[in-house]
Amino acid sequence: MKDNNYTKTVPEIFEDNIKTYKERQKQYGDTYRQYGQIMIGLFPSGLFVEDVETWNRLGVVQACVTKLARFCHNLDHVDSAHDLSVYAAILEELTCEHNNRVAGNKS
Repeated sequence: MKDNNYTKTVPEIFEDNIKTYKERQKQYGDTYRQYGQIMIGLFPSGLFVEDVETWNRLGVVQACVTKLARFCHNLDHVDSAHDLSVYAAILEELTCEHNNRVAGNKS
């Protein structure tokens, strides 16, 4: 991406976006097209979410699925593996907080 110290025009922004898309496409392929199938596999009965806490955890699950799909596309992509571990730790933290809240614990 270009340096953001100046105002870019819309065409410059689009040109930059095309460059970024092509770079990511080489690195990750079209893993974004697999996301729906993966999520249906993980949640075959669908989901009904009513609370912010669950949406937060599902947002992190989504990040984990994306990183895992990207890693599976390129088994040498250490950054995706590293990011996956970070998101997994976030998911653990949020799930522990949820379980403590449900159990009536403050920690």
